[in-house]
Amino acid sequence: MPMRATTVRFSDDLWGLLEREAAASGVSAAQFVRDATVLRIAYLMGRRGDPGLETTLERLGAGSAATTPSAQISPDVVAAVRDPERLRALRATGLLGSPAQENFDRYARIAAEALNAPVALVSLVDEEEQFFKSCLGLPEPWQSRRGTPLSHSFCQHVVASRQPLLVDDAREHPVLKDNLAIRDLNVVAYAGIPLVDSGGQVLGTLCAIDHRPRQWSARQVALLSDLAASVTREIELTRAAGANGAESADAGSS
Repeated sequence: MPMRATTVRFSDDLWGLLEREAAASGVSAAQFVRDATVLRIAYLMGRRGDPGLETTLERLGAGSAATTPSAQISPDVVAAVRDPERLRALRATGLLGSPAQENFDRYARIAAEALNAPVALVSLVDEEEQFFKSCLGLPEPWQSRRGTPLSHSFCQHVVASRQPLLVDDAREHPVLKDNLAIRDLNVVAYAGIPLVDSGGQVLGTLCAIDHRPRQWSARQVALLSDLAASVTREIELTRAAGANGAESADAGSS
């Protein structure tokens, strides 16, 4: 059956809500919209008493299943990402949703140059999405949104394992091969280093991405690890500055 383009547009608020709910369901936003449409059609056909309702729903359901990723995120990954202590440490940085800053963008540029990679990200992973404190080389609309739902996240696996993740070709990876980042962001090769704060919490990653298969050399991984340590220091400095500012404001009001 041919696919037809639509001209449906959502407000930013509605799109954000849609992405969050889709990510929580483990599907893409497009799949979420499709499933909602199927449910609405079923309701209207049933209310009118249209003939062939069951046959129509079976056909639509089969098409829906064909586009749903077969691999679901493991409970261990979900638990690690949603760990309350980790999320408290992440939010204490004050960086989620914050504007781009040169002190973070610098490390993404260096990472891309050092690894000869078209994409480099400073990715902070919360329970619903990954926010890109710095992003270099992403296609639109992701570059402007500076984030994706977890349905498009490789970085969540780094958060869970607390170890670097090196992927030569995600299309052949047993865990990642159905990740929607492959289709929507053209992520093929991935190298991600965990950003571990002084309290031992993994806040996200510094990662490099390529659109073609490649092997990451030991030297490249070492360089990316050194840069990740520097990014973590920037995060710690930002968190400390925010805490000191809050204390000063409290002292001034007392």
